[in-house]
Amino acid sequence: MSKLELDDVYDIANDVYFEVIRYLGVYDKCVEDDPDTNGTRNTEYGRDLYYSIEDTIKQTLNIKDDDEEEDDEWFFNRN
Repeated sequence: MSKLELDDVYDIANDVYFEVIRYLGVYDKCVEDDPDTNGTRNTEYGRDLYYSIEDTIKQTLNIKDDDEEEDDEWFFNRN
């Protein structure tokens, strides 16, 4: 199996997120119209759920994003 990249994690999290909110019937609670783009955006509830899914995938697969790697570098290299 090839190693997943961070972009793959985002794609998986997005797919899982939309499957979950549709399955649970909470789409309207998680997604709202975005008048700035004439598209949609996540509500605060939706963002929290999405990031929870994304973080769970990253933790399970031990994948870190750039911000997390910088935090680790700072922690381990501090004097």
